[in-house]
Amino acid sequence: MVFLASSSASRALLLKQAGITYEQIAFDYDESKICAIKTAPVSYSQAVVEQKVLQFKAHFGSQLGQFLERGAIIFADSSVICKGQILCKAKDESHARAMLELQSGAKASVYSAMCVLAKDFTLSALSVASYDFAPYPEREIDKYIASGEYIGKAGAMMIEGFSGRYILSQHGDISTAMGLNVPLLKAFLAPLA
Repeated sequence: MVFLASSSASRALLLKQAGITYEQIAFDYDESKICAIKTAPVSYSQAVVEQKVLQFKAHFGSQLGQFLERGAIIFADSSVICKGQILCKAKDESHARAMLELQSGAKASVYSAMCVLAKDFTLSALSVASYDFAPYPEREIDKYIASGEYIGKAGAMMIEGFSGRYILSQHGDISTAMGLNVPLLKAFLAPLA
């Protein structure tokens, strides 16, 4: 059993598709503390995951041991890096549009960090998936934004949907772009089985 300390529907879907038994713990992280993190773009997601672990531990306190007796806790975060900029979740439609226009016809990389907290060990990893995109047609950006599917997605990128239609080349596992490197996670969880 694993506990997914995230409200991400994409991460939950990845665990389900991988046949990993999980329980999702929806926890509202204090985004103001997370957004204030100052670090290099390539290490941003790892720093966010570390902050999420600290907030989770502070919130659950004595209950943490109960979770760890039953299984491992998975923390994760993703960010999109494009043209040297860190692209997090869109604040609104205009922010989503600006991020999508930045990625249009460009190279963007998804950095997905995870931490697996178990009773006897803690493992951390950072995975990268990079994409070269064809230009996004303006009308398609309009439709995508109107659909609301961009909400909650790092960089407003949806590799399993809108963004995936414009991939020219890719390097890295698609699960990384969806928020959780599943092959790596399975290797982490193997000792617990």
